[in-house]
Amino acid sequence: FKWMNCLLLREFTLPCIMRLWDTYLSEGDGGFEDFHVYVCAAFLCQFSAEVRSMQFDELFGFMQNMPTGDWGDSEVEIVLSQAYVLSTLFDGSDAHLISQNR
Repeated sequence: FKWMNCLLLREFTLPCIMRLWDTYLSEGDGGFEDFHVYVCAAFLCQFSAEVRSMQFDELFGFMQNMPTGDWGDSEVEIVLSQAYVLSTLFDGSDAHLISQNR
């Protein structure tokens, strides 16, 4: 989706992007490459309830036009916090990719 490839640039206001990218830069070498994946996962978690009830065509449209126009620092902070938790749980681990149905 464009929001993942464009580093969420189109989804947020400039002050929110500056806060987000400041975190990416502070993460060091893996900020944009690695931490961004966790930010995107946390970003999707914010819309979990809505996404689960959508059909494919509705979901596709929703993903192309995320409803973040009124987001501010507090929403970005929540996403960054959740991304940090995800990164500490799963960074460097492929255990979450192993199927539990053996």
